[in-house]
Amino acid sequence: MPAMTLRGCSVRTPPAGRFLLAIGIWLAWLAWIRPLTLPDEGRYAGVAWDMLRSGSHAVPLLDGMPYFHKPPLYYWLTELSFSVFGAHPWAARVPSWLAAWGAAAGLYGFLRRHRDAAAATLTVLILATLPFFYGGAQFANLDMLVAGMITLCLLAAADTVLRAERGQAYRWMSLAAAALAALAVLAKGLIGVVLPAAILFLWLAWGRRWRGLAALLWPPAVLMFIAVAAPWFVLMQLRYPGFYDYFFVYQHFQRFAAGGFNNAQPFWFYLPVVAGLSLPWSLWGGGILRKAFWADGPARDLRRFALLWFAVVIAFFSLPHSKLVGYVLPALAPLAFLLSEVILGAWRAKTGGATPRLVCLSAAVAAAICAIAVGIAANNARGSAAPLAKVLREQARPGDTYVSLHAYPFDLALYARAPRPAWVVDDWLNPEVPTRDNWRKELYDAARFDPATGAEVLIGPAEFNARLCKAPDGARYWVWGTASDNQAYAPLRGLEPAVSSAKHAMWRVEAGAALRQRVCGETPKAGSR
Repeated sequence: MPAMTLRGCSVRTPPAGRFLLAIGIWLAWLAWIRPLTLPDEGRYAGVAWDMLRSGSHAVPLLDGMPYFHKPPLYYWLTELSFSVFGAHPWAARVPSWLAAWGAAAGLYGFLRRHRDAAAATLTVLILATLPFFYGGAQFANLDMLVAGMITLCLLAAADTVLRAERGQAYRWMSLAAAALAALAVLAKGLIGVVLPAAILFLWLAWGRRWRGLAALLWPPAVLMFIAVAAPWFVLMQLRYPGFYDYFFVYQHFQRFAAGGFNNAQPFWFYLPVVAGLSLPWSLWGGGILRKAFWADGPARDLRRFALLWFAVVIAFFSLPHSKLVGYVLPALAPLAFLLSEVILGAWRAKTGGATPRLVCLSAAVAAAICAIAVGIAANNARGSAAPLAKVLREQARPGDTYVSLHAYPFDLALYARAPRPAWVVDDWLNPEVPTRDNWRKELYDAARFDPATGAEVLIGPAEFNARLCKAPDGARYWVWGTASDNQAYAPLRGLEPAVSSAKHAMWRVEAGAALRQRVCGETPKAGSR
């Protein structure tokens, strides 16, 4: 694209290296200014911390128990990030940032090869400034990681097909597509291969590109997929019988097909979500609906590919009752490409003379929305354990025990650098615990795979009191709860919180004669304090 200037707005194609470096810096900017968002960021970062502190690098752990809601790729990368940078909230976001940057760089390289430099630059500029994408790049959970792997897998697979059709070397790219599909499975499960397979099959069938299908199913590529994806799942089933049924049947098929889970939304939920979280770029989307946009031309096949990619992702995640916003992050790369095609089409046809200025304005407004949204999130850290955990890090001793009353603060162990799992006090015999989709069920399910640890950390109020009665003098307990727990629990009566926030408090309880008198009804002996 030649440089174009309109009323001071200059738009030009920058050097690839500097442009992608700037995109990487932009996606990481502000990732450090806010605490972990609850429950998602706290949960996933907490699992990684639990694995790191215990040395359980193969098995994801939630409060010391096997946590098989999701596969391990995010946790492995976060463990590595914590090892290199320390256990900080921004370090937990490094895997998402890398996945977003990698997806942007892969999209740029693909479009430079199969479209042109102008399309590559504008598409990645749009993608990186979509508030939806920017937020995902700075959110510590699995959604951006699987979106990045799916994006790179689809780009590598499409490149494989196009190379094979042109008689060019394609096998190394076929292997890359297979490895990326396997990593997508390790990022979030079967959707890592189901979504790319559906998109690619429809695209190949639409264009009758059967030679491309053969290139993708080249036997060494299939073996590559199996070699990367399968070992962890096999190991978990060997170590924990029942893993396959829980992970694949329950967490995949039953959750997809059944109702009763959290976040139930109507079928059309994702269309306004994507449009709203992609402002102001989504305002250009009307051009995608024009018949002329789909006419024959050099980019028709790529536009069809992007359309199928976007539509399959949106349709697939619209089917189940339970919907979370981050599920459709894989749809953003094709959306950015289609929007860039609309803009470049108008630009090159010289229709709408204000296009360069509007592109600059759109980018500026989008970037401002990204920064403002992060700033708002940073000042609305609801329920974060960070302020209370700071006191714990300063005052707690290595042998102290952490206790949580009728709650599980997902981020507390990470912020406090807790050396061991916490006791979680609740009515674990309540028959509703395994039926409700909440944190109690997560811990309850984890205990099924390790009953011994479950019996140690999931306890009732009576067991909590009994343990304190048997504790040696001087043993210390840090108890997380709310202000009302001060009267509800005998060990806390008469104690002032060691630290408190608007919603929570922590008490330091020390075993001794006074505690046993308060909790166990023990009569003080002469000379006791």
